[in-house]
Amino acid sequence: MKYGLYDKPPLIATVLTALQWVIVTVSSSVAVPLMIGDIYGLQPDEIGNLMQQTLFFIGLASLLQVWIGHRYPMMEGPAGLWWGIFVILAQIGTSIGLHPKEIGQSFQLGLIMAGLLFLVLGLAGWIDKLQKWFTPLVTGTYMILLAVSLCSNMLGGMLGIGYAHATEVNPVIAVVSVAIVAVVIWLMRIQRLSSFAVLFGMVGGWLFYAIMGWTEPVRPADAFISMPSLFFWGTPRWDWGVVLTSMLTGFVLLTNLVTSIVVMGKATNTEPSAKQYNRGGVFTGVSHILSGLSGVVGMIPLSLAAAVIQTSRVAARLPFFVAMGVIMLIGVFPAVSHFLAAIPTPVAYAALFITYTKLLGFGLKDFASLPMDERTLTVGGSSLLVGIGIMFVPATAWQSMPPLFSFLFGNGLLLGVIVCLVLEHVVFRQRENTQPQKDGHL
Repeated sequence: MKYGLYDKPPLIATVLTALQWVIVTVSSSVAVPLMIGDIYGLQPDEIGNLMQQTLFFIGLASLLQVWIGHRYPMMEGPAGLWWGIFVILAQIGTSIGLHPKEIGQSFQLGLIMAGLLFLVLGLAGWIDKLQKWFTPLVTGTYMILLAVSLCSNMLGGMLGIGYAHATEVNPVIAVVSVAIVAVVIWLMRIQRLSSFAVLFGMVGGWLFYAIMGWTEPVRPADAFISMPSLFFWGTPRWDWGVVLTSMLTGFVLLTNLVTSIVVMGKATNTEPSAKQYNRGGVFTGVSHILSGLSGVVGMIPLSLAAAVIQTSRVAARLPFFVAMGVIMLIGVFPAVSHFLAAIPTPVAYAALFITYTKLLGFGLKDFASLPMDERTLTVGGSSLLVGIGIMFVPATAWQSMPPLFSFLFGNGLLLGVIVCLVLEHVVFRQRENTQPQKDGHL
């Protein structure tokens, strides 16, 4: 590790690291409002507003976390579970005659309720007690399933699918993506440049796209400054299915919170304290309430930050503070957010490819820390097979079921983790004094 949590890197290293955090945060978040806007039938101006809201509140929530929350340089971002629910329930709602914006209105209230759940658990000091549920087997399953769930979009994006509305593989873009991956790997082998390999990969790829004329035009902003507003989707409305789904999602996302903090502890060579878990829970609740009030997709700490730190070997909080302040400013100035939103998605996916492999690596390391006996193979294998298998079932196959059940059984990441928790702590429960100890887990 070049710089620890409380180190102050030199000015140039601070600026470059902050810029890398900005680009990684933007590139890992901008696709979500674009996708939601397309599915919910929003106009270009509305999508731009949703993009600004998302970036501003990501910066605010991340600043609160690194300042007085879990205190790790870990950006908040749209949760894959949340935007997956947005997509699934929009499809289901349309099939039963609901306007997609009505689903958005219900989600605003659901996110606020989920945020209150996090607040209660954090203030009561229960989140660190829930840590014992997340053994290396559970966290390993979560990280592997998370990497697998992301790989389809990641590889599809690298192949050019979806870029400029393409529905087929673009061989030229695919070759350029492979070249960007190769450049990032090469830069990581150079000690002086390894910390900024992802940044250079993105900037270099974007410049190449611009030279080749492959970039899409930047949409002009209607105003110089635009402040965030409340209730993007309109007045919140109560819907039992959406609210219950949101509450269940909030409870399940405790898995993400705990595992993200555990993984960050490993990446920064520190041991998270009970206070960090509980403060992280409180401010994850705050970020959910902010998400509900603003109408953006629910935000959670992104495990991707640990992979970025492991790749760059810079864990200092100072560059992260600077970066999140910049993210908030981007959310206020429409012209800047529109410019950054023009990053070609194949470039972003290619530059982040090695970073995403780190997520899989964290999961494999957790599995490797366990004895490969019959119990481990049964619990881990069953959980992974269920989770990955569900990912291959089309979302439309669940439309005839109630929203709560379609969400539960239609999300491979969620179902795989639930299966692992049940098998680990109920079906094949071990006595406490016989369970392996590692990284604070029993």
